[in-house]
Amino acid sequence: MKIMLIAPPYSKDQIFRKSMKNLGAVLPPLGLAYMAAMLEKHSHEVKIIDGPAMAAILNYSFEELKKDIIEFNPNLVGISASTSQMDHAKKALQIVKENNSGCITILGGALISADPNALLQFNDVDYGVYGEADLTFPEILKKIEAKEKIEGSEGIIWRENGNVKFLKPKTITDLDEIPMPARHLLNMKIYRPSPANYRRLPATTMMTSRGCPYQCIFCSKPTVGTAFRTHSAKRVVDEIEHLIKDYGIKDIQMFDDTFTLLPERTIDICKGIIERKLDIGWNCMTRVDKINIDITKLMKKAGCYEIGFGIESGSDRVLKLIKKGVTKDQIRRGVKLAKDVGIDVRGFFMMGFPTETREDVLETIEFAKELDVDVAQFMVSTPYPGTEMWEIAKMHGEIDDDWNSFTFYAPSKIPFTSKLLDQEDIVDLYKKAYRSFYLRPKFILKQLLSIRSFTDIQRRWIAAKGVLGL
Repeated sequence: MKIMLIAPPYSKDQIFRKSMKNLGAVLPPLGLAYMAAMLEKHSHEVKIIDGPAMAAILNYSFEELKKDIIEFNPNLVGISASTSQMDHAKKALQIVKENNSGCITILGGALISADPNALLQFNDVDYGVYGEADLTFPEILKKIEAKEKIEGSEGIIWRENGNVKFLKPKTITDLDEIPMPARHLLNMKIYRPSPANYRRLPATTMMTSRGCPYQCIFCSKPTVGTAFRTHSAKRVVDEIEHLIKDYGIKDIQMFDDTFTLLPERTIDICKGIIERKLDIGWNCMTRVDKINIDITKLMKKAGCYEIGFGIESGSDRVLKLIKKGVTKDQIRRGVKLAKDVGIDVRGFFMMGFPTETREDVLETIEFAKELDVDVAQFMVSTPYPGTEMWEIAKMHGEIDDDWNSFTFYAPSKIPFTSKLLDQEDIVDLYKKAYRSFYLRPKFILKQLLSIRSFTDIQRRWIAAKGVLGL
C-alpha cells in the first residue's frame, strides 16, 4: 500500500514557525520516521511530509501539500498532531479528502491519545490511534488489505452511534524490535537543533528510550503509559555509528526524558562510544537525582558536553505541588555534580502553575541565577488535556479553548490564567526571566571567554536574538 505520513505545515503567521526561524531550530520528526521504518519493514511504500520543517525552511504551504497528495495518491494518510497543531491537522485532513475521497485517514499524536473524544471534532478523519502506533499501524494495514473490520482493533479510536470508543494498544517492551528511524525519507540537510543545542554541524537528534515512571502534573505521559523501555546499549551505539558514517553527524541531541535512569545502561553506552572511538559530541536530559560522579565522569569522556535538567521551580512549595519529586537542595547537588566534571548544564524552568504567585516566579528566576546554569530555558506552564494539571487548572482559573495558544514557547497568548497571575503578569515575568538571566555581566563575560571560533560567535548571536526576542 501507498502511505503518506504528515506533520501538517504551520500557517505563515503561526507563532511557532517564527520562533523556529529565530532560534534556528528545525528537528527531524522522529515519531514519523520510526513509523515509516516499521511500515517499510512490512513492504509498504511510504512518503513523509514534514510540514513544520519544510514551512520554516522551504516556505512549504498547504498548496504544496495538496500537490504532493495528488501526485503520490496514497491509499492511507496518517497525520500526527499535538494540541497546538489541531487546526492545522483539520486543514490537512480536509485537503486529503477533497483530493482523494477514497483515502483512509488516521489521526495520531499527543492530543488524540490524551483525549480520544477529540476525534469528534475532526470531520475528515476516519480513525484515531491511541498512544504508540508502531504495532497498531501495521495491523490496521493488514486488516485493510484483508478487507476486515478495523473497529475494535487494539490501539484504534473509532466512532459508534455518535460516541467515541477505543482499545488501548499493546505496549512495545523491546524497542530493539523497531528498526532505526527511516531518515532516508527525510531531507536531512534542512535539520539542525537550536544553536544553543549543538557544538558542531551536522547535528541531529536521537531517542534511545520511551516512557517515564514519574508523575509530574504537567506531563501527559501518565495518561498514555509510564512504562520505561529502552534500546539496548549496543543498538544505541550502532545508531550513533550509523549517523556518523551515513550522514556525517558530529553532534547528537538525545531526546530521552531521563537518559540516565538505568545507570548500567548509561555506562555501557558510554563505554561503547569510547571503545569504538566514535568522534561524537552529545547532550541529553535527565533528573538531578539520577546522576552520580562516576557516571558523569564517564559521560564526559564519551563526548557528553551538556546535561539538561527539568528544574521547573525555585519554590519548594511549587515543586511539591507539581509532584516533581526533588527539592532545591537536590537540584543544587545535581547541577554541581555535572559542573564539577566539566559538563555544561541546561536548566528548564516553568512559570504560571495553578496557585503560583508572582513571588514564586521571582524565586524561580533568582534560583536560576543562583545555580548559574549555562543555558536557562523559561517556559509558560501549559495545562494540556489529559494531564493532572488540566484538572487542577480548571479549579483555579480559566483555560483558553484556542488550541493554537497551547505552546510552552514564545507565548503571545497565555492559555491559563488565574486571579494570582493574569495574562499581563505572565508575559511580563517571562520577559523579565530571560533578560534578568542573560543580561548579567557575569553571564556575558563567561560567554565571551568561552568563544573559540567564528562559529561560536554565530551560534551565540543567533541564540541571543531568539531568547531576547531581537
